[in-house]
Amino acid sequence: MIRRQSGAGTARSRRRRRTTVAAVPLVGFVLLGLSAPWLMPYDPTANDLAATLQAPGGEHLLGTDQLGRDQLSRLLQAARISLTVTAAVLLLSIALGVVLGVTAGYVGRAFDRLLVGLADVAMAAPGLLVALAVIGVRGPGTENIVLALALTGWAPYARIARAQVRGARSGVHLDALRVLGAPRRRIVGRHLLPATIGPCLVYASTDIGIIVLAVASLSFLGLGVPPPDAEWGAMLVEARPFLDSAWWLAYPPGIAITAVVLAANLLGENLTTGDRARPSAFFVGRRVPRRRPKPAGSSANAPVPAGPSVKAPVPVGPAADRAESAQESAESAQDSAVFEVRALNVSYGDRRVVADVSLRLAAGEILALVGESGSGKSSSALGPLGLLGPSAQVSGSALLRTPAGTLDLIEAPEPALRQIYGREVGVVFQDSLAALNPLRTVGASLDQAIRLSGFATDRAAVLLRRASLLDAVGLPDAAPRYPHELSGGMRQRVQLAIAVAGEPRLLIADEPTSALDVTVQADILDLLRRYRDRTGAAVLLVTHDLGVVAEIADTVAVAYAGRIIEHGPAHRVLTRPDHPYTQGLLAAVPDLAVAPGTPFVTLPGAPGAGPDDVAGCSFGPRCRLVQPRCAAEVPELDPVGETHWSRCVRHPSAEVAVQLRPRGGARA
Repeated sequence: MIRRQSGAGTARSRRRRRTTVAAVPLVGFVLLGLSAPWLMPYDPTANDLAATLQAPGGEHLLGTDQLGRDQLSRLLQAARISLTVTAAVLLLSIALGVVLGVTAGYVGRAFDRLLVGLADVAMAAPGLLVALAVIGVRGPGTENIVLALALTGWAPYARIARAQVRGARSGVHLDALRVLGAPRRRIVGRHLLPATIGPCLVYASTDIGIIVLAVASLSFLGLGVPPPDAEWGAMLVEARPFLDSAWWLAYPPGIAITAVVLAANLLGENLTTGDRARPSAFFVGRRVPRRRPKPAGSSANAPVPAGPSVKAPVPVGPAADRAESAQESAESAQDSAVFEVRALNVSYGDRRVVADVSLRLAAGEILALVGESGSGKSSSALGPLGLLGPSAQVSGSALLRTPAGTLDLIEAPEPALRQIYGREVGVVFQDSLAALNPLRTVGASLDQAIRLSGFATDRAAVLLRRASLLDAVGLPDAAPRYPHELSGGMRQRVQLAIAVAGEPRLLIADEPTSALDVTVQADILDLLRRYRDRTGAAVLLVTHDLGVVAEIADTVAVAYAGRIIEHGPAHRVLTRPDHPYTQGLLAAVPDLAVAPGTPFVTLPGAPGAGPDDVAGCSFGPRCRLVQPRCAAEVPELDPVGETHWSRCVRHPSAEVAVQLRPRGGARA
């Protein structure tokens, strides 16, 4: 491992050296151009007819031209003019192209299509012919040369910037930024725009040679820099009649053009394989500090459509023996719902993936949303936050209750959402590597999350808060490290630290323990539990792991084919499940206490893909208790106890004795 790291560092050092060496000639020409007024031995425009066509010598190192002007002075002046025009064309092209490309890539729709069409036309038209037409109308001149070459030069940069933004705008790390409350201008200006600069500069390094040749060609045709100022192309034109008698007139400008073009191409080639852009800050923006009372107490929830409000059930696991007493104590508390989803529907085109989902989370409650892959868990959790992409249509209501009032996250405008994201709502995403920008350090990500939350704005306070958060998640030394340098569990801890930087009253964790070993899972769950206990926040935990549910959840909502099919206190659902699907999930959990060789219990058939794919009950094709009326109607979510609901017409927990003990195991 050490040897591989040393080899990688050596390779990076070699690339840096090659890039530096490749940049030296171009930097040299730039420095010559900038220092030309002090290096020129003579006035480059002064005629001396007594010293015409003198060969290179002591008085004139590169000789004189047909008007007795010093060639070295003219060569230096030409370098200054050529490189100035090139820089102006590049700056105008890059600025115009990047702004248009970033805007089109982020906004999309009609503006994006319009820009793509204009860029295609600009790139298809021969740049030199367009420049000839523009200069032919407006006349020669430095300003007209810059305008003419930039008229088509912006298009490649616009295409590059657009491609970069379109590839990044659907990234999870931008969703994380939006959830933290970063405004659109900061997302574009601080994250999308800088990401386009690197590729554009790489292209610009090769574009330098093209522009230098174009300026020289226009001067060669008599449409470039007007006399008496010197320009390399114009110097070649003036040297053409004297190719046989005065070789020193043509060779220096020709060599200069060739050297600049080769140096630019060599630099561009090294940049394409060289080091990536240096990382910079990820989370951006500032918020005005605010104070809010921390919620206290703990209560559970119930589906909104039917039944009374559910009071706080007790967690399962070590605290299961205290279930009854905790339930009785909680029933006397007033309902304190923090987040309430009513009749949530999510569709992509004509296809629904979530149908009429209703949930309620109280302060201090952990609600586990459980189900197989494709059951609509993540869509139900992230849909109300607008994190499913522009193609998703979300309807219903998602009420977030804050000290300032109640806000419907689905109907609220973006400015209102930015005021609560990062402060009242935090999200931990499933893919921690995608959720963290790979070019930003852990410390930079946390710093900006802290500023967005409003807990601190000055540097010292931000650093103190960052140290506290990293220490709380067990990563006190992670600030200078990048996401790729961390393990999956460490990245998930960083995500959690970022999500709780503003101490939100609602924390949504989408599969936070997926692909982690059991030890790391336990650590992540312990962090979630400790945060809930300390702040009284409501936690919506999306998972498919019933072991996680048994460890941490107060309440369980089981999802299948886009609908909630069972809902109730965790200890009740896990010990007395009503729906056949929930019973099947529990029976399929391996149990080492079962005799070796006992076959695993599995549910027949394939998981339901959508709530409208099957008429009637979506679980009917896989259900062992199916009957004719199951195919005729969608079952209602009926109460099967004071705090327990199930979507089944038979309610087998009351009618049928079912073996609930999980089966399966491995041979010793």
